[in-house]
Amino acid sequence: MSVPLSVAVTLGLLFFLSAGLNEQVAEGCKCLQRHPQQVFCESDIVIRAKVIGNVASTLPNLVAFNIKVITKYKPSIKKDIRVIYSTKTSCGAHLENGEYLLSGNIVDGVMVFGLCELVWRWDQLSSVQKGNLSMYQRGCVCEITSCTGASCLTKKPQRKCLIGVKNALSLDYEDALQAVCLPCRDGSCKWQK
Repeated sequence: MSVPLSVAVTLGLLFFLSAGLNEQVAEGCKCLQRHPQQVFCESDIVIRAKVIGNVASTLPNLVAFNIKVITKYKPSIKKDIRVIYSTKTSCGAHLENGEYLLSGNIVDGVMVFGLCELVWRWDQLSSVQKGNLSMYQRGCVCEITSCTGASCLTKKPQRKCLIGVKNALSLDYEDALQAVCLPCRDGSCKWQK
C-alpha cells in the first residue's frame, strides 16, 4: 500500500511546523498573571523613567538602556540610576524611547528587569492606576491571591485580598487593576477603590 505524494508532503509539512511551534513555546516567556501591587511588593525597585535610548552593555547577556528617573516609588538604592538592564532571553524587554513604569531587582548594584515585571508605558496607565502607585507600599503586608468557586466566599477576616469571581469579598481581575489591597484596623486586608 503506497501513500499518495500529496499526503506525504502534507504530513511532512505538519510535522515540520509542529516541531517549530513546540520549540517556540518551549523558548517563550511565561509569566504568572499577578496584580501590579504583587509585582510592586516583590520588586526591589519601582520607578517612572524616561527611556532615552540603548547604550552598549558592559555586562554579559544583558541589554542596556539609558534612562532619566522621573519618580522613585520604591527606591532600594540611593544612588542615581542612569542605566538599566534587561536580559537577552525571551523574557527580556525591549524598550522604545518614552516614559515607562518599570520594576525590577537590584543585582550587583544595577537594576535588572524583564517582561514579568512592571514594564508599562506611562501614557497607557489610567489615572487611578497612577494614583494607586503611592499606596501599594502600604499594602505589601497583605497577600493578593486568586480564588475560584467557594474559596471566593470566605467570610472570616484574612490578611489577603481575593481575585476571582466578582462578589462582596473578591474582585475580578479587571476591577482589581483599579484597586489597592490595604490593611484594615482589625488586621484583615480589603480591596479599596
